[in-house]
Amino acid sequence: MDLIRKITKSRTLFKKYLSPEWDVSSLPDYSTKEIERLYSSKLPSNSELSFGKASACNFTLNHLKIHSHKLHVIYYNFPELNNSPLKVTKACADKMMSLYTKEIINPEDSIILIITEPITENLEKAVEDAYKKGYETLLETKLSDEIIEENEALGDDKYTMHHFRNIHLFHIDTLSYDIGNHKLVPKHECIRNQVEIQKIYEETNSSKGQLPAILRTDPMAKLLRLAPGDICKITRNSERCGEYIYYRTCQ
Repeated sequence: MDLIRKITKSRTLFKKYLSPEWDVSSLPDYSTKEIERLYSSKLPSNSELSFGKASACNFTLNHLKIHSHKLHVIYYNFPELNNSPLKVTKACADKMMSLYTKEIINPEDSIILIITEPITENLEKAVEDAYKKGYETLLETKLSDEIIEENEALGDDKYTMHHFRNIHLFHIDTLSYDIGNHKLVPKHECIRNQVEIQKIYEETNSSKGQLPAILRTDPMAKLLRLAPGDICKITRNSERCGEYIYYRTCQ
């Protein structure tokens, strides 16, 4: 499958998985021909979110409940069409961090970074380190007054600091199909509400450190944009037992 079709499918996949929390109404359903025109388009020379070809395919979404919170989806270092993928080094994590330090995006904004090469262990670690450093920075600088006000208004549904400045890394090939539809992948649901989480701990007679873990880098965890402290509800079906549920805590 060529890059244009992969990008087209990735947008469809994001609309599905991001729609519960993000306003995807601003994301048009472009055809492959329209995506191809975008791919070859140039962003204005002063655009700070330009990272090679396909930069015109980047898009930004607003959070449905916390309108001041934005999510930037970035197609990073894509090659000329029909050319080999460009090498992506761990320096890309530094470039993402510079978007914050240079105040190109807001300190609380989140990022989805998409590359054309398979994700190496070093690259994954660099992005995870960037996320952790960003979390520590937010602890020191605090959230903006606007986001604090909007978040507090949510009551039990309010978000923790871990949900802001969130960064997830994807290989474009993993976005060209929906792994959630695979017969071997059970249904995954994200639970962020603190009251619901506490009820789950009581029902399972467990605490945060006792439930099995699911890493932020797990393929389904990334699609659901899980953050540390969230619980992933997984529903399986068995011929012998029927439907059964188990829980995992994001780390």
